[in-house]
Amino acid sequence: MLKKYITAVLLLCSCFVNAQRDKEEMNNDPLFQSAYDKFEKKLYREAYEDYTTYLHKKPNDANALYNRGLCSYEETDYKSAIRDFKNSISLGRKRSDAYYMKGLCEFLDKDNNTALKDFDTSLIYKPNDGKALCYKGATLNELKNYNEALKNLDMAEKEISDYEPVYYYRTLTKYYLKDYEGSLMDCNKALSLKDYYDTHFWKGLNLIELKRYKEGITEYDTVIAHNKKYAKAYYNRGIAWLDLGEYEKSISDNTKCLEIEPSFQKAFYNRALCLFYQQKYKEAEPDFNAAVGLGNPDYKYYCWRGANYYMLKKDELALLDLNKSIELKNDYETSYYYRALVKYVLADDKGCIEDCSKALALQKKYDTYYTRALSKYVLKDYNGAIEDHTEALKLKTDYSSAYLERGVCYYMLEKDDQAMTDFNQAIKLNPSSGKAFYYRGKSKKYKNDLIGSCEDLKTAKSLGYTYADDEIIKNGCK
Repeated sequence: MLKKYITAVLLLCSCFVNAQRDKEEMNNDPLFQSAYDKFEKKLYREAYEDYTTYLHKKPNDANALYNRGLCSYEETDYKSAIRDFKNSISLGRKRSDAYYMKGLCEFLDKDNNTALKDFDTSLIYKPNDGKALCYKGATLNELKNYNEALKNLDMAEKEISDYEPVYYYRTLTKYYLKDYEGSLMDCNKALSLKDYYDTHFWKGLNLIELKRYKEGITEYDTVIAHNKKYAKAYYNRGIAWLDLGEYEKSISDNTKCLEIEPSFQKAFYNRALCLFYQQKYKEAEPDFNAAVGLGNPDYKYYCWRGANYYMLKKDELALLDLNKSIELKNDYETSYYYRALVKYVLADDKGCIEDCSKALALQKKYDTYYTRALSKYVLKDYNGAIEDHTEALKLKTDYSSAYLERGVCYYMLEKDDQAMTDFNQAIKLNPSSGKAFYYRGKSKKYKNDLIGSCEDLKTAKSLGYTYADDEIIKNGCK
């Protein structure tokens, strides 16, 4: 994510210092001086041409090669710059600045291993060079050696405490080390020195990790105001909206992201998730398919596409995806939970219980206890089902379905008083549950409350619970 253009802008001052020093050291050749003057006026292409003409006469002039390399650097022609810096060094300019500039261009050209060697050599000549330490740290970031990067950036700060890139690159280092508070502090230091929108990008990312979503959104508003084609800024703002439950806003941002980068895999996935949470399962399906189809899908992609297939009653497809998700990552609770639901629908109750148990070992959730209880009921393990419903109710005290189903288990065990207590509570929490009135009606019959039984059975029928019809006839309800 390191931006070439940002780094180039940050370092313009270093080139001028090197060129100025060379003028003092070099000869008074008019062509050389003309090249220098043009460079000073930021006429880099013209300066490059003058240095080239001069080098036709004196091809072994190491300092002229170095200065021409600076011109190429300013023109972002890093390969030409590297070639000139390398030739300058081979002709005798073995100094910290030559190795530093060569390393810098290699870093910008993504040749990080070679850049690291050149920064190390530069630091042999000048051990306390803050800029070399800074960009060595930046290079180590690219090589994912974040602990070493942090050491170098800390040393750089001691040498040049007002140099914005130190804080910018340390922002990245700390982010990857998951020190989000520390990364945010460095973002703020960097922004106090230079207001770059890319630093706002990282600040927003840290704020999202810290669950400060609204503040993160404000940072991405700033980023997008500067660059309306920054696809990942829309994507990250979409993450914040998703976590806030603002699904339509998240969908809008992910859609804008995809308009800019049509193959942005994570944007398809996040948009699909938003649609899933809105219960728009048919609309979510193409986005889940696109996310998976773009290659090397994450385990979550298979998990949530499987969940979406389950909601669409495409159980065999759901099972395939959930199996794949678990194959890729065997400790993701959600995959086991949805696979348990699929197995329950497919009448694999032992498999459902097994997957619920695996899910509960990873995270205790009321709905997982409830699902396991349902399969235990099917297998006539009524006491086991009661235990699971009780655990569910500890986690969700107003879970009307758990009261109802636990009541049914008590009813099957002929524990009518406990059953009646649970049916009463289920009805109190959900007065439109025909099943609850049905079972309470049956329980009242066994307690010889025939009038109350008929009233409950009639209510169950009026609520659409069709099993009540036969009981009403058996009871002779009028």
